[in-house]
Amino acid sequence: MSMQLKNVPKPSDEAGAQHDVAVAAAVELAMEFYGCDAVTAAAKRAAESRDLDRESHYRFWLNIFKSLKSNPDLIDEICRPG
Repeated sequence: MSMQLKNVPKPSDEAGAQHDVAVAAAVELAMEFYGCDAVTAAAKRAAESRDLDRESHYRFWLNIFKSLKSNPDLIDEICRPG
């Protein structure tokens, strides 16, 4: 059974929009830097952040991983030969 957290403020729409922009930019950078391995690299960064108890970094990398996994065409496009 999970407990509901009380008094946890919800992020403002502006903060949510800024987060979305940051994740989108990080997805592009991950694809440029890691290429075909971007999904694996994002998962690894998330796991490393979790191991180091860096919750905000973990959530950030997890969002990048989820974005990449939910858009396989992004990776297919850069992994296509030629």
